[in-house]
Amino acid sequence: MATRWIFGNQLSQSLPLLTEADPEEDIILMVEATSRSTWKAYHKQKLVLIFSAMRHFADELRDKGFTVDYREADSFDEAWKQHQKQYKPTHLIYTAITDEPMRRVMKKFQDALPKSITVDVCSDVPLFLLTQNEAIALLGDKPWKMDRFYRQLRKERNLLMNGNKPVGGKWSFDADNRKPAKDGVDFKAPIRFRPDQITRDVMKKVDTSFANHPGEIKTFHWPVTRAEAQRALARFIEERLETFGTYQDAMLTGEDTLSHSLLSSSINIGLLSPDEVIKAAAAALEEQEAPLNAVEGFIRQILGWREYMRAVYLSEMPGYEQVNVLKHNRDLPDFFWDGETKMTCVAESLRPVIETAHNHHIQRLMVLGNFANLFEISPQQTADWFNEMYIDAYDWVVLPNVLGMALHADGGLLSTKPYIASANYIHKMSDYCGNCPFNQKDALGDNACPFNALYWDFIARHEERFSGNQRMSMMYRQWAKRDKSDQQAIRKKATALKKQLADGQFHR
Repeated sequence: MATRWIFGNQLSQSLPLLTEADPEEDIILMVEATSRSTWKAYHKQKLVLIFSAMRHFADELRDKGFTVDYREADSFDEAWKQHQKQYKPTHLIYTAITDEPMRRVMKKFQDALPKSITVDVCSDVPLFLLTQNEAIALLGDKPWKMDRFYRQLRKERNLLMNGNKPVGGKWSFDADNRKPAKDGVDFKAPIRFRPDQITRDVMKKVDTSFANHPGEIKTFHWPVTRAEAQRALARFIEERLETFGTYQDAMLTGEDTLSHSLLSSSINIGLLSPDEVIKAAAAALEEQEAPLNAVEGFIRQILGWREYMRAVYLSEMPGYEQVNVLKHNRDLPDFFWDGETKMTCVAESLRPVIETAHNHHIQRLMVLGNFANLFEISPQQTADWFNEMYIDAYDWVVLPNVLGMALHADGGLLSTKPYIASANYIHKMSDYCGNCPFNQKDALGDNACPFNALYWDFIARHEERFSGNQRMSMMYRQWAKRDKSDQQAIRKKATALKKQLADGQFHR
């Protein structure tokens, strides 16, 4: 008898684990493990999503005739011992795991199994487009380039292609996707789902058993079944894809979703496959005459960045989690957990995370990541916070995005320059500065925006590392043109700002 073990981020009935299963012979094992849920202080809504989606998935498998052994236990080991005692399996099958911490747990678990139990590991496609070996192979030799990775996948899958050339004559329409939101743009509301009885039961469990975990729980609205996730995908394609591309980098006070798809939580646990999401967006180009910049930009996020980030993670782990070439070691401030800060852009980026475990990629990268880099926050503390607080966060996607892209802690392995910005960028892309007590035009006054002095301080502190970087040469020329007294005043201001942060003066 074979046990087929399904984990909480592998909820796809199209996985080989299930398509090759025999309902008459095989047992499905699923475990809600309390100890796994406390590896980090995960946002309550993330726990609700995983537990509720698992319970719904188990019911769907039972409806298909499978025997499902669903266990709530303190640990995977405890659940396995109970399962083994009841079912006496001779064969264990599970789907390949990407996250390194869980891979280590399963290796230790396998090593302890009696030799009478054989183990097979199945492919994780369609959770991803590529197998783990294919992803690593496609990266090729260093230096790696996402564009090269993305273009190769476009060609291989004949996506948005006109023969051997990209549709529209360009591989990327990113330059068309950086506009601030204009007055009068109609951002259609995303679909939200009312918790059913299963989800309400899970919410009670999480509120009781994980009461000390961060985040609000009452606003939970995420898809927890494949049917709900498919409805969310359809709503996005029909009503919101059109304005996604042009305004995907925009930020507006109180507008937490704009036209973002909000599908990552469903894709990352298997309720939707990346392939079907990509195909739905590509079809909209012809069937709905969706704008090419929106379709290409959306597909690039999944076909390009998602697969690329996983490939980098697989290639660099273990060890990548410790990178810190800029030697930033300050503590992440407490207001990252309650959102109570005087800086409006930071507060507006933290608020939706606390309320719904989500904000969009520019808030993550150019506000929160920028804040952490300029204030010299520990990359590991920052990555842990992202891993804990986001509904769509897993180790494989967080570490490359945060340590590599946002914080440049890997020294340029993933991104050729750090994504740092002064207040000017945030002012350009948002309306945050108009509602902020800090002056976005000032660098040195008592009410000057902290990002300004800190930006130039970053440039000065890391001159040896970045002055030869072609993409940063203009900033270093501008810095060199400043009077020495001005440079000294900026550095002094930046030092004072870092001390103020440590003293809690940015907490509202």
